[in-house]
Amino acid sequence: MKGSRLLHWLLWPFLLPLIGAVWLFFPRARPHFRERLGMAGGRPGQEPCLLLHVASLGEARAARTLIRRLSGRVPLVLTTMTATGRAALAAAHPDIPVSLAPLDLPGLWVPFLASRRVRAILLFETEVWPAMLLSARSLSIPAGIVNGRLSTRSFGRYRKIRPLARPFLSHLSPVLVAEEHDRERFLSLGVRKEAVAVTGNLKWDLALPGPEDPSHHESLLSWLDKKEPKDSDPPLILVGSSVHPGEARTIVSACLSLGKRGVRISPVLALRHLETLPEVLKSLPPEVAPRLRTAGASPAGVGECPVYILDTYGELGWLLGEADMVFVGGTLDPVGGHSPVEAAYHGKPLLLGPYQDHIAALVSPLREEGALLELPGPAALEPSLMALAENAETRRKMGLAARRVFDRLGGPLERTMSALEPILALFPESR
Repeated sequence: MKGSRLLHWLLWPFLLPLIGAVWLFFPRARPHFRERLGMAGGRPGQEPCLLLHVASLGEARAARTLIRRLSGRVPLVLTTMTATGRAALAAAHPDIPVSLAPLDLPGLWVPFLASRRVRAILLFETEVWPAMLLSARSLSIPAGIVNGRLSTRSFGRYRKIRPLARPFLSHLSPVLVAEEHDRERFLSLGVRKEAVAVTGNLKWDLALPGPEDPSHHESLLSWLDKKEPKDSDPPLILVGSSVHPGEARTIVSACLSLGKRGVRISPVLALRHLETLPEVLKSLPPEVAPRLRTAGASPAGVGECPVYILDTYGELGWLLGEADMVFVGGTLDPVGGHSPVEAAYHGKPLLLGPYQDHIAALVSPLREEGALLELPGPAALEPSLMALAENAETRRKMGLAARRVFDRLGGPLERTMSALEPILALFPESR
């Protein structure tokens, strides 16, 4: 460990110019850049706190129920790696300090942890950062993992650097994992047997939005042309949930092609990253009429081929409730998949591409229950949509199956909180 710290400090002369270059040449990295350097406002003089670190927007959403429970027990500080994750955490938990995590570099984490009087660290899923953990050990701060998972790809990468990773992983406790195969993988990488427990996947403990304002719901229906349908047989709504640009193009093309054959499906795109909106708009065919959520209700006579684009955060859960079918993003583009849990809660039939590595544990029970259609590639989307559009009973049965899976797999939050008691006991003043 001393050798690792020395290496970190020797790297500083090379890292400082690199940090300056990032700020100078990458404007998107500038917001909250002081936080990247660990210089966000601290919590001097306040009670010791628990630091919960999540990676990005998806993890921020998945951690919401855990954050609410933890904040009711102990003082909490939240960090994340991305600006979208930061925004989501700040909006969902306005009373909890939120910042971007410092860069994983020497000299940044120690003052960050000390200024906030961090007494323990929990990493959501598998966010293992060497400088963070070295700094925590130097300050005698214990660190653990919640909702831990290791995809096949991540496990392969850790195996290649097992001698380097073992010193960090062997000191983590507790390590609370989603599935039994995650437990076996963590053990093989050097996590102590007594530290690991299978508590289930917290993504099945969905943090649902509160009761919707009737005027907000009316606004959503107006935007989707559902408040006052223009005909007695309106098109079906296909929501692309957390889609990437390639998937957005595939969805629009499939719906346009089906429309020419008399099968009316309105695509509603909820982009995974709103910064890809210009790229998506540029790629749309000229006959398409894009209708952004921020533009409000759809004006009359905009065009014959509307494509609805959700260019806001925080409305996807409500939007899924209006869907007839849901495509799970990140599964046709080689990303690994984004969560299907909210769509399962709303009881919607699901379509997924072949890239499911990140959500394999979520997909497996949905597959077994018959709640989804799996596409071998983009060309399979159009015939799959055709099959679902022509069979309302199939859509109904698949939706019911998805909801059954959601109802069965809830509850990991209670097991997680019980397993975290040793960490929470470090806070005798906890609420």
